[in-house]
Amino acid sequence: MTPLFALLWDTLDDRLKLRAPGRKVANKVFPHHWSFLLGEIALISFVILVLTGIFLTMFYRPSIDPVVYSGANELFGGRRLPAAFESIVRLTYDVPGGLLFRRIHRAAAHLFIATVILHLLRIILTGAFRKPREINYHLGVVLLLLAFALGFTGYSLPYDALAGTGIRIAYTELLSTPYIGDRLAFWIFGGEFPTGDVIPRFFVFHVLLLPGLIIGAISAHLGLVARQRHTQFPRVGIDGHRWIVGKPLWPSQFAESATLLLWVGGVLVASAVLVPWADIVLQGPYRPGEVGNNAQPDWYLFWLEGALRLFPPIEFSVLGMTVSGPFFAGAVMPTLVIALLVVYPFVERRVYGLEGEWHVLQNPLDIPLRAAFLIGTFGFLLLLSAGATNDILSRLWGVPIETLTWVFRILALVGPPLGAVGIFAYSKRRLAAKGQTVASVER
Repeated sequence: MTPLFALLWDTLDDRLKLRAPGRKVANKVFPHHWSFLLGEIALISFVILVLTGIFLTMFYRPSIDPVVYSGANELFGGRRLPAAFESIVRLTYDVPGGLLFRRIHRAAAHLFIATVILHLLRIILTGAFRKPREINYHLGVVLLLLAFALGFTGYSLPYDALAGTGIRIAYTELLSTPYIGDRLAFWIFGGEFPTGDVIPRFFVFHVLLLPGLIIGAISAHLGLVARQRHTQFPRVGIDGHRWIVGKPLWPSQFAESATLLLWVGGVLVASAVLVPWADIVLQGPYRPGEVGNNAQPDWYLFWLEGALRLFPPIEFSVLGMTVSGPFFAGAVMPTLVIALLVVYPFVERRVYGLEGEWHVLQNPLDIPLRAAFLIGTFGFLLLLSAGATNDILSRLWGVPIETLTWVFRILALVGPPLGAVGIFAYSKRRLAAKGQTVASVER
C-alpha cells in the first residue's frame, strides 16, 4: 500500500470506522460451484442494461405522434412514422454507435432474464429455498416477475409491428378482467388503444419504475445473502450445516467476479457485433389498421402466448360478470403458477415435517414431492411455450393448425401430471433402495 493511499484510508477509517467491518466482509467465505455464478451474471447483465439504457434514453422519443424521417435510411426516408419508431430508426442509422448500444442492450436483456430464470430454477432444484431463506426465495420470484415486465415494456417501446401486436394483446387481457377490466386498462393505457398515452407510460415504467423496483429487490436480496450463511453442496466428511468450505471474498472471489464481468461484457459486445439483434427494419412501424401475423413475443413470454392460443374460446356469465377464455389463459393460469411457486416451500416443509435450518443443498431426486413439482409445473410451461409456435410448426410440417392446437391441448393437460406421477414414484423407489427418508438425506 502506497503512503498516499494508506493516508487516505486511515483518514476515512478515522471518520467512518471502516476497517473492522471491511475486514469482516473481505473474509466472508464463498462456496465454489459454477451454478452459483448465475446470480452474478444476472447482476452484471442488469448493470450493463442500465448503462446502455441511459445512452439510448438520450435519443428516444416516447410518443406515437407522426413525424417525418429525414435520415440516412432509404427505406424510411421522407415517410411519416410514429415518433417512437422514427427515433429508433434515427438512433440505429444516424447516431454513431447507436446500433451497437441497441444490440448490446437487447442481448443484455435476454441474458438477464435467462439467468434470473436459471438462478431461480437452481434454487428450487437444490432446495436453497428452505428455512431460513424463504424470504430471499420469494424476493427471487418477485425479481422474475419484474424482469418479465421490464422485458415486455422494453420491446414495446420501438412501436414496431411486433410491439403494437403485443400491446394490443395486453390491452385486451386487461379488458377481459371481470368488473374492473375497463378501469385497469384506463389506468395503465390512459384510454382506448391505440392511445397516445401508452408509449409515454410504458417509457416511465421501463426507465424509472421497474428498474427502481429491481434495484430495490436486488439490494434486499444481496443484503440477505450477506446476512445469512451460504448454502453449499454436500462434501464427504464435512458437516455443511456447521462449516462453510470455500474461498474468501478478497482476493479470491473478487478476482473471479472481476473475470466474470470481463467475460460477460466481452460476450455481449461480440454478440452485438456478430448477431443482427434488434433489426427494426424487418418489422416496420405498427399501424393499427393493418393486420399481420406478428404475434410471437420474445421467448420468455411464449408460455403466456401459448396459453392464449391453446385455451378454448369459452365465454359465460356469473353474478352479472362476463368470464372469457382470455381471462382464464392470461390472468387466472399465470396467477396459479405464481401461487404455486410462492407456496411450495411451505408445502414441502409441512408434508415432510422438516424442522430446523437447512444449509446443505440436495439432489431433487432425493425429494419426491419436489421432483414431481418441478416436472409437472415446468413441463406444463414448456408445453405452453411450444404451443405458441403452432402456426410456425403448421407451415413447417404441413399439419393443419387446428390439429396442432388440439395436440398441444391434450399434451398440456395429460403430459405434466403423468410426468409428475412418474418422477414421484421413481424418486420414492430411489430413496427406498438407498434405505433413506427425506428427513435423513442431509442429516
